Amino acid sequence: MLCCHVFCHECIEEQVRVKESSVITCPLMCKASILAIQNIKDVKVHNPLIQLLKNEKYNSKPRKTSIANKSMNAAAKQCKVELFDTLAKVKRTCTQIDEKMGKNAYYVAKMTANASDTRRQLSAHFAKARKAIIDALDKRLEALLVQVEAQEHRHIKPFINQQEGLASQLASGVIIMEEGKLLLKSEDVEVLNNKVILEKRISEFLDLSFNNLNDHGGQLRSILVNLNDRYLSSILDAIQSHCFVSEIPVIVKMIERPGAFYVEWSEHNDDTVDNNSQTEKEYQLQIFEGDVYEETLSKIKYETVYTGRPNYFVAKDLHSTTTYSFRVRSRSSPFSDWGMWSEPKTGRTAIPPHKWALENFRNDPDAKMEYEISNDGRTATRISSEVATILRSSGTCYILGETITLIIVGTGKPESSDAIGLANNRVDFVHRNLRQPGAIYISSSGLIYKDGNALKNKLPPLRRGNIISICAQEIMPKKLRISFTVSDKQITIEWYLPEFEMKLYFAICFRHAGWSVTVE
Repeated sequence: MLCCHVFCHECIEEQVRVKESSVITCPLMCKASILAIQNIKDVKVHNPLIQLLKNEKYNSKPRKTSIANKSMNAAAKQCKVELFDTLAKVKRTCTQIDEKMGKNAYYVAKMTANASDTRRQLSAHFAKARKAIIDALDKRLEALLVQVEAQEHRHIKPFINQQEGLASQLASGVIIMEEGKLLLKSEDVEVLNNKVILEKRISEFLDLSFNNLNDHGGQLRSILVNLNDRYLSSILDAIQSHCFVSEIPVIVKMIERPGAFYVEWSEHNDDTVDNNSQTEKEYQLQIFEGDVYEETLSKIKYETVYTGRPNYFVAKDLHSTTTYSFRVRSRSSPFSDWGMWSEPKTGRTAIPPHKWALENFRNDPDAKMEYEISNDGRTATRISSEVATILRSSGTCYILGETITLIIVGTGKPESSDAIGLANNRVDFVHRNLRQPGAIYISSSGLIYKDGNALKNKLPPLRRGNIISICAQEIMPKKLRISFTVSDKQITIEWYLPEFEMKLYFAICFRHAGWSVTVE
């Protein structure tokens, strides 16, 4: 990056001659640098400034100048140099604006392409769904028509069979009637001779006809179809709720905390916390230790650190001075597919994680260690019971406005000097307790002490498993509001501190062995 500061030929030549690294930095300490050059001839000449100086030198009329005029000329030249520096800054700003506009144009093009791709996916999906639904309806209709035809055939078959028998009987009766009419017109002798035969045929016809007429053959049946609109309504409802169009989440906040990052994301243009209007919506957050924009794709391996409905998460146990990359995605319900990943967002940790100090404050090299530190410096356990001693954090790492959480993982015999709280540099940590100006804490009995004085407020006595939350907020200059929370019970106290005492440690003080506290 060039800073556009101007130097004379001799200065630049000296810089090139004595360079010891691969780059040359600006002598004005503006942090700008250029790649090392092998020869002074490679340095770019500031032609506009040279031309301006030439015009100043050759176009002006020769005249005697006084000391005042020389001073004015020197001031004018210095003013011009400063003006060039200012214009260079303007140029850099214009370049940044141009880069910002290019980035915005890139985002617009990318979002437009994404919207077009989404429309294409929706059209293809619904075309496929429409075909599948129509095919399914056609197949169901065909199957139902086959069932209707089968039932129709089964219901009318007895009647058709009976019709055939009745038609045959009717034809026989017609024949008998014709023969009887002819016989009535015949001679008496012929009538007498054929009467018996005709009567026998008539008797057989009547008997068979009687049986056929009394045979019902079948019953009248109807075919019923159950056109249940409830299922149709359910299908229509399912279609109406089929597929969702949602935005890819965007990480809108990354706030560093000691050894952690508070990450918040949103699917909307605002950056407020989403209370999940769609109660079934879930999010998944992944982390990568490194900068994804500088690593090769084969080396990037994300790790899932969170899956849930709230659109925020605190990623803890992070290394100090380390770059991390985060990405997030969402789905409309636990049973749907995950959407696309968001653009990664990176951040670098600078605040070390909360830890207890390992040093001994008594300046005695032979002093016995009263506390044992474990769990990467986060857990302090009292291991002796001689006298009460203070243990504080490794630095004034408490950040105003943040909530620090301390967990009682072990208890010992209670003592009036027991303390868990905050302290500043006014406290004498070699002292045997925190009951002194510059400290505010809760004792093992639940009493609150401020600047060495016990308050009337009281919380439940400390027990194993208790989670103590302490939050200090600056409500006005030199005035803090301190909140202590134990077992869902909270006490708020106002604490006046000089501005130079606003940097706070978290600290504990116990006498008896067994007390163990973990800081989150």
